[in-house]
Amino acid sequence: MTDTTSPSPQNDDQADSASRVDRLLDAIDLVKANRREEARQLLRELIREDNDFEDAWLWMSVAVDSLDQSSICLDNVLRVNPRNYEAAGALYRIRVPEIRRERRRSRLRMYRDLAAALLWLIILSSLFGAMFTLFSAAATIAAD
Repeated sequence: MTDTTSPSPQNDDQADSASRVDRLLDAIDLVKANRREEARQLLRELIREDNDFEDAWLWMSVAVDSLDQSSICLDNVLRVNPRNYEAAGALYRIRVPEIRRERRRSRLRMYRDLAAALLWLIILSSLFGAMFTLFSAAATIAAD
C-alpha cells in the first residue's frame, strides 16, 4: 500500500511555482499602491531564490529609486530573455538622455580639438612670420 499523503517532487515544484507567482503578484500590488520599499523586499527575496526570474527583475526595475538601478534591473531582464522588447524599450528610454549627452560631449571634444589645432596653426604662422621679418631686417642691415 502506498502513502498518498506524501507530496511528490512534482507537486512541490508546482506549489513553489504558485507561491512565487503569488508573491510576485503581491509585490506588483505593493508597487501599484506606491509601497515600493515593501515591494523591493519581496522582489529581492524572489530574485535571491531565482536569479533568472524575469518578471521579478522587470518589476524590480519599477520599484527601485533611481534610473541607474532600473537600468541594472532591465539589463538583468535582458540577460534572462534577450527578446523582452518591453525591457529593451524601457532601457532605451532610460539611456536616451545619456546617449544624447555623450554625443554632445563628443561634438564638444571635436570642436575643442579643432580650436586647439587652429590656435597652434596661428601661433606657428605668427612665429614663422616674425622670424621671416627678423631675417629680412637682418639681411637688409647686412646689405647696407
